[in-house]
Amino acid sequence: METVVHETMKSFQTDFFDHDKPRITGLEFKFPAIWIVGESHTHLLALGNYKDVFYREESIRFAYIREHNPYQFYLNDRYFANDRWFLITEDALQPINREQAKSAIMDYVTPVVNAWVAENGPLPKNDRLKIKIINISIDELKALIADCRSHGNDSLMDCLKRFRLYSRSASDQYIEVSYYKYCQEFTFCEYTNGKVGLVGGIVFHGWPETGYKENGSVQLDPHYGWSIHT
Repeated sequence: METVVHETMKSFQTDFFDHDKPRITGLEFKFPAIWIVGESHTHLLALGNYKDVFYREESIRFAYIREHNPYQFYLNDRYFANDRWFLITEDALQPINREQAKSAIMDYVTPVVNAWVAENGPLPKNDRLKIKIINISIDELKALIADCRSHGNDSLMDCLKRFRLYSRSASDQYIEVSYYKYCQEFTFCEYTNGKVGLVGGIVFHGWPETGYKENGSVQLDPHYGWSIHT
């Protein structure tokens, strides 16, 4: 491997000597692995450790629901297109191409997932984050959205939809959105297994006929309607 580094890398060879080599020689490392080497970087895809991570981390299982190949980034990104690829086993360092790397990844990942499912049951089918809206009725919420749209503005709905973009990492995970009528704002808090995560507010900033309102917040680019603040 050191020969490959000296032949290929024109800079930042410390990527290998300070990171890859200690990891490969460490007690927790398991073969096989895919090793990517470019002129100024290396990346180690530890396939042999994937089973331990998949069984231990619920977030990894939710990531698998979204993308079955956990290393897809490395296969699609043209940043790595001209790199050298190798399959590392206990006894050999074998040059491979990107298609062979993809096959090697799925040949290892798929049996791990199937084994987990056989032991624990099906993976969740839905990776969308749950949103709980409290302190406001459906009719009141619809009225606020309608008020926005009467001004040619859909900012409140846009703010609420943004929560759907967050990746789910646990079964017990949701965002609670609470309305405070007299403050003209919502607050929100993300809970993951009972622990508090992202917090913030959705603040109303007025309409042209009523004037701009900061409502206890600051916008670098002031505009009417509703806006998320964290």
